[in-house]
This record gives sequence, structure tokens and C-alpha cells, in this order.
Amino acid sequence: MARIAAVVSNGCAPDPRVIREARWCIEQGHEMVIHAFDRRENLPIDEVIDGVRIIRHRVGFVPYGGTWSTWRGLRRFLASAADSIGPVDLLHCHDADTLPLARSVTDTPVLFDMHDLHHTWVRMPAPNSPVRRFISSRMKSNMLRRAKTVSSIITSSTGFAEWLQERGLNSVVVENRPQRVETLPFPERLTIGYFGRIREVEPFKLLFKAISLLPETERPRVIIAGDGTRFTEVQRLASSHAELDVNVRDSFNHADLPNLMSEINLMFAMYSPKRGNINDGALPAKMFEAAAHGRPSIVNANTPMGAVCESEGLGVTVDWGDSQALASAITGLQGTQVTLEIDESRERERFLSVLDQLKI
Repeated sequence: MARIAAVVSNGCAPDPRVIREARWCIEQGHEMVIHAFDRRENLPIDEVIDGVRIIRHRVGFVPYGGTWSTWRGLRRFLASAADSIGPVDLLHCHDADTLPLARSVTDTPVLFDMHDLHHTWVRMPAPNSPVRRFISSRMKSNMLRRAKTVSSIITSSTGFAEWLQERGLNSVVVENRPQRVETLPFPERLTIGYFGRIREVEPFKLLFKAISLLPETERPRVIIAGDGTRFTEVQRLASSHAELDVNVRDSFNHADLPNLMSEINLMFAMYSPKRGNINDGALPAKMFEAAAHGRPSIVNANTPMGAVCESEGLGVTVDWGDSQALASAITGLQGTQVTLEIDESRERERFLSVLDQLKI
């Protein structure tokens, strides 16, 4: 039995990938603890989810986003986690912002789990800002430098693995796929869902414009659930569309997901191409979660996520900015049910093969 500590820079409420991989470790007989960052200081400090213990660190209220306050808060969190972890047989660093913690362990294997191209996020609020471009470049350089020192790397998509390979780093792809579950009945009224982090406003502007093109009798209901740096703006945007039926909710627990899925017919998972990770390989977890519950998704065309969506029959793709095509896709998916043929079973085998190579 190995002692494993995972570190993630969000509250892990929920973070299905982090919890899923921790559960796989526990199923193998290992001792596993997740150290998470309670930025908003509103989550249980010590909690067990799906059999996995999560210790949440509080170091003062810290906003999401690429700000100095965020950076300083992250440093305090990493220091707190380093003091708390103690001797371990494996340190599992989720995403690039936890990699500096690898310096706190000696003679211990480090697994770098790259969920995303983390350095692209800082540019989202102002993609053309010279300051943000500089910070993003430094973040990328630091990540690549640190990644060369770890024992092994896994990443969430083939696209990201190729991105790393082009920079001389090998990795194993472990996609963020859940288990298939029993498909619950669909609501009678067509309802679109968006469940997850709310980091940008543009997708919702596109969605609301598309819905407004439909006849009033055909307009679907919209449910948005999650939190993030642009939550308040999206809430205001929804309020400004009194002609639409939009319900905006705050963050949810992972246990709430089946109930949320039962309220929708399809998942909206489109993102602005200004996010560098969209064309480089991002695969939205919400597309897989929706398919696991039988719900189709609408995603960006001509992207890696679009290729997976089309090849596996998980929904439809739409060109970014084409509100008329999006409106047609929404009505065209009414009554459609999909199946997630490739679920977490394949990903579990891939993940455990990495642990075997690390002799964990």
C-alpha cells in the first residue's frame, strides 16, 4: 500500500477528474488524500466524497483569475499544503499551478496531471494585453521547465499530449470520462444545460442570441449552474434577457449532477476560440458527463472536441459565432438520446498502468 497525496488548486467541489483518479487509487488499496484550495472559504474543511478524503486549505479569500491576489493566494495555499502533506510515496500534482510543490518533496515520485494548457487562462480577460501575453509566456516556460523534472505525465487529451510531445515531453492520455449510468427520463420541455466553471461571457451571448432567433413557442429553457470569474456577469446577462427562460444557479456538488442532468435534454459546451486550449485539444468534461446520462452536447466545430463529438456520436458541432446554425442545432437535437460507448473503464486502465510504471 502506498501513501499518495493529490494537490489541486480549486475546492474540489466538484472536480470529477481529481476525485475519480483518487478513487481508482483507493480501489487499488492505496492511502489517498486530496489537498484542495478553498479559495472562497465556503466549503467543508475536511470531507469524504465517493470514499475519498479531501482536506481543504484556507489562506484567506482568494479570487479566481490571473491577478496578483490570485498568485499570492496560490503561494500561501502551496505552502499550507506542503506543511500538511507529510511523508508520501507519490505526489500527484493536478495542473501546472501545483507543480511548484514538487520542490517540497525529496526522493518521491511526482505525477504531473495536465488537465489543460494552464498558461492560456491568464490571457482570457484581455487576449491582446502585452502584460498578459508576457505573464502567459512565463507561465508556459515555468511549466515546461518543471515538467521535465517530474517522474511521469498524464494529460486529458490526445491534443495536449501532442502539444507536449512537440516540446520534448512524453505523456499518457487519460481522458476525463465518467462511468455510464442509467438514462433518466427527459423533461417534456426542451431544456439546455451548462454545468461547470463560468469563465467567459461570450458563449452565453451566442446562446441567447441563437435562442432569440427561434419562434417564442419553440424557445427552450436554459439552466446554468456553476461558479467562476464571470458568474456575476453571466447572471446580469441572463437578467437582461427577460424574454428568455434562463435559470442561473451557483456552484453545485458532484452528488447533485444526476439531478441536474435529469432537468435537461442537451448540454451546451461551446467556448470562445480565444482560449488557446480550444484548438489545441481541450475535451470538455461536461460533454462526457452529459453523454453518460444519455444527453447530447453542442460543441465547437473544427476542434478536437468537435472531432470526438462527431466520431462517437455524442451530439453535434457548430461553427463559433454562427447563431443561426446554433439555433437549428438546438431544435434538431430535441428527442435525441446518445450513448457513451467509451467510459472511464479505458481511462482507469491507462491511469493504473502509469502507477505500475512508477512502481506504486
